[in-house]
Amino acid sequence: MRAATPPDRDTAEEVKRRPAGRREPMSVNQISHPEEAGRWPSPPDPGDLSKRIALRRAELHLSLAQVAARAGLSLRYLEYLERYPARPTPAALRQVAAALRTTPAALLGAGAEAPPGHHRPADLRAISKLMPAECRRLIASGGVGRIAFGTLTGPVVLPVNFAVLDDTIVIRTAEGTIIDGHADEQVALEVDHIDEALCQGWSVLVRGPAHRVAHPAELHRLQEDATVWPWPGGEREVYVRIVPTEITGRRIEIR
Repeated sequence: MRAATPPDRDTAEEVKRRPAGRREPMSVNQISHPEEAGRWPSPPDPGDLSKRIALRRAELHLSLAQVAARAGLSLRYLEYLERYPARPTPAALRQVAAALRTTPAALLGAGAEAPPGHHRPADLRAISKLMPAECRRLIASGGVGRIAFGTLTGPVVLPVNFAVLDDTIVIRTAEGTIIDGHADEQVALEVDHIDEALCQGWSVLVRGPAHRVAHPAELHRLQEDATVWPWPGGEREVYVRIVPTEITGRRIEIR
């Protein structure tokens, strides 16, 4: 029986498959045609690299075809990188990173346990204020932010998943949590995005009163329309709504 080729020996063999009656692995060029896109060798099983590539592409609002063209790689190969735990050659990884305006290290998860922003920023950078409409646009898709409120022992800041519905912020928590205990107070929610590869980013700060949703009709609507999936999981059926009275933001970019 023929020995299997190590998966990291050659970029072409990252996308190998063996149709019936064929013993030789296909190369990247041989499977670069879009019409073959529905015939992968097995169900998708993305790895860490795959998820980081897909997330970075989504952040830049680029299609697979656009990234493939920028990287000088086939569309089929880029689809493979996003769907399977691949081991691209250093050259291919550099091409993908350049197309996504980031670094190979970032795509491989380097510094994942470190706080963002520890790299030395570029010299030519500028800070600009964001208008409320732009702030709303940046946070409209929801995600992860930090809620802040005062307690008897001092201010507290906690990470939360949030959604935006009808110009209000919606979060979910569990009965008896510290957020639940301060759900009917003045709070602040901070959301940001940092692009370390380009030394730029933005932050949005929302201030306003919060209230625990208790009315059955309002609670039912939030359960139906507000897509909030807290990362910690578990029973989190307390919905808290923040009504913004002030929205401010700023952007840092290279000029």
